Amino acid sequence: MATYEQGLAPQSGSGPAQPWVNATGALVSLSLIFGIGYWGYQLIMRDVTGIPVVRAMEGEMRVLPDDPGGDIARHVGLSVNELVAMGEAAAPEDRLVLAPRMPGLAREDLEARPMAAVDDVGEEIMQPVALLPDADAIAVPAQTMGTTVEDVLAMVAEITEAEARSDVAAMDRVPASVPGVAVSLRPILRPASLRPAPAPAPAITRASTTEVPVTTVSFATGTDLVQLGAFSSPALAAEEWARLESRFGALMNGRERVVQVSTQSSGTWYRLRASGFADRDDARRFCAALQAEGAECIAVVVN
Repeated sequence: MATYEQGLAPQSGSGPAQPWVNATGALVSLSLIFGIGYWGYQLIMRDVTGIPVVRAMEGEMRVLPDDPGGDIARHVGLSVNELVAMGEAAAPEDRLVLAPRMPGLAREDLEARPMAAVDDVGEEIMQPVALLPDADAIAVPAQTMGTTVEDVLAMVAEITEAEARSDVAAMDRVPASVPGVAVSLRPILRPASLRPAPAPAPAITRASTTEVPVTTVSFATGTDLVQLGAFSSPALAAEEWARLESRFGALMNGRERVVQVSTQSSGTWYRLRASGFADRDDARRFCAALQAEGAECIAVVVN
């Protein structure tokens, strides 16, 4: 009969080194936890309070290769490019080379290709044209080739007169029996005393026939003037002044004409101005009155 003993079974692998193994594992686990926590804290603090440092790279930023390769562009070496880049023309070259010849046609392009055969339909359609019945009468006899110039001119006049008579004879005339011709009214005759009135000769203005003097008197600094326009000649300026006087008679009283030469805008212009203003406000009121009527006017001050 078998006998059994009560109690716990003995633990396998238990020895004096087991506590040291457990302690070592606990220390490693704690070190790993604290290390990861510290590393995360350092990352957070670096992103918040850290100053970024940009360190310059050592060496040149761009280096021209010894053999860049590729093909040379057609515009490289032209003097016009140096003129744009440098701002001045380059010195003359020591060695000049002719440009390469442009490629011509290929050999197969120069070969003549046979043209399409011409159809003979045209020979079937073309028919000989019969001569006119009066060709013999118009043709000049062979014996007249040795005649004089007067004979030739007389023959030409005779032929021309014969053609004119044939054209008049062939003209169609409307018979008098046609109703429209029979009842049409004759135009009423004008009175015998009526004569066409001669066209009036264009009036020649004084400005176009006489020399218009240019104002050579210099005005004092601060003088108020009014500019009425700029013209290509003093005569046109005088005509504009006469037109303004006829249009604004009362307003132009007391104003003096001033024609000054200006050489701006690569040309010679004649400025039409008016003087005789008490102050700047008077000149501006004068311009406002002209502009209200559609005339051009600018108040200026002599510098």
